[in-house]
Amino acid sequence: MKILKSALSMLFLGFSLATFTAAAQIANDGQPSGAATATQQATPNQQTGQGEAMSSEQLERRHDAEMKRCENLTGDEKDICEKQAEANRDADEADSKRSVETAEADRDANKEKKDAQFKAEKEKCKAMSGDAQDRCIAELETRFDR
Repeated sequence: MKILKSALSMLFLGFSLATFTAAAQIANDGQPSGAATATQQATPNQQTGQGEAMSSEQLERRHDAEMKRCENLTGDEKDICEKQAEANRDADEADSKRSVETAEADRDANKEKKDAQFKAEKEKCKAMSGDAQDRCIAELETRFDR
């Protein structure tokens, strides 16, 4: 029971912190506060989520927005912010590339599975004879778009 209360307290605290942060950002019209670190300012807004490919235009717009946030900084903070923005861009490009490659691999795997299933079911049809075999193969070819 103590663990449940502790977990609920932490969850409530997390939601409170997220709400406070959102309210502070709205009050600042989206401008980072002076207390925010350069890394926090350059962290991308994860609108696309994992596994979703982004166009090069989207990647460039995100990078430009991050670099613009760095303009108000000076010295080491600005350098750190710019390097973080570049690192975020590189990571987003890698995620986007992986997403495309994963989608292609999924398509290939699904095609191979479909072909294997077709072969297995065709073998069942061959075990039949006459009209039943003809109907079975015709239905199979229709179902598998062959």
